[in-house]
Amino acid sequence: MSAWGARLSIAGRGPCVAGDRRTDGARQSRPRCSLSVAGNGTARRSMVSNAHGELSLAPPAGAVGAAAPQRVLKRWMVVGLRPVFALAGVGTLALLVHKAGPRELGAVLSGAAPWLPWVVLLELGRQCMDGLATRRAYGPGAGRVPWRVLARAQLIGTAVSSMAPAGRAAAEATKAALLSPYMGGGTATAAAATSQAASLAAGGFISFPCALASYMLTGMSLFTMLMLAHGGLLVLVSVGVRACMRAKRPGAWLVCRFSRWALHAEQFKASARCGSLLPWSPMLAFLCSRLFQVAQYGVLTYAVGIDTSLVQAFFAQGLYLCALAVGSLVPGQVGVSDGAFALAAGVLDTTAARAMSVALLGHLVQLLFVLVGALIPLVWRIRAPLPVAPAPACR
Repeated sequence: MSAWGARLSIAGRGPCVAGDRRTDGARQSRPRCSLSVAGNGTARRSMVSNAHGELSLAPPAGAVGAAAPQRVLKRWMVVGLRPVFALAGVGTLALLVHKAGPRELGAVLSGAAPWLPWVVLLELGRQCMDGLATRRAYGPGAGRVPWRVLARAQLIGTAVSSMAPAGRAAAEATKAALLSPYMGGGTATAAAATSQAASLAAGGFISFPCALASYMLTGMSLFTMLMLAHGGLLVLVSVGVRACMRAKRPGAWLVCRFSRWALHAEQFKASARCGSLLPWSPMLAFLCSRLFQVAQYGVLTYAVGIDTSLVQAFFAQGLYLCALAVGSLVPGQVGVSDGAFALAAGVLDTTAARAMSVALLGHLVQLLFVLVGALIPLVWRIRAPLPVAPAPACR
């Protein structure tokens, strides 16, 4: 069916109202007004059927031909910008490596290699907390999702988040698609949006101690102000996302616009209104995940030879979060986080090569989990049940 083959039924106030009314004891039936747009690229005349009260309209001449190039252009822009940002990140990284000195970088990385297993273990703990946050976002109905299915979805989502632009949102969408056969499309989508909001809030709240660490090291510097602004903005965006999820008008507009999504929209609204405005339970799980990441940066900074304390670890975490925000369109933030750590070498009282090594080792661990997540669909197959549409856990 083409885009113009959709059939919309409109019921509401105005000259055409669906339903029956009683006036002066007599029953008056008003015709139901439905808009049927059918087209195959040729113009048709408007027709009105008195028997059914249906209005058939043809698309404006040339509308189909004008819409197609716009869709193609948008698709090419989305597809074409990804390699551009990736190449820009790789080019930036190459310049930074050349400036810092490849030999010095190689010596630092080889000396820090024995500490990588500990960083990988901490990353596994972080993945467990992220998976627990996703489970908490489903609320009381989370028991319908088996733990092994959730673990598989988490690892696949991690690979997607590292490579796709706006990685966290892409990861949550991936997990919602993998878990929707167990929970229903609307419930899974609401849980993904809740998890995204909780992740934003956790990133915002962890930014404040990072800003305090930056203030202790640099005073009211650009780093400190960026971390404070980053934290406040993320918390506000998180509250805004949850408020939009719980509002009535967006859901009503979606149902009117796409009637086939009515059931999913009802599930979404009922699930989104469960709990408080800030999803505390998944947010606390994400905060624990960020604390695991702070420990990771503490190990990495010590491994490359930087005098490490809790202050330095929180400062490194704040640098990473700011780089993540700035380079969200760059796959894996390659070149962006490296540049941020190179700029902060003076604050960490070390050389640019050692500071960059922290980010490079982080990329190495990230690449390991990308490979694992990419291989999982090939080596770990799960037969999904038939799609279900369960009732929301609370209303």
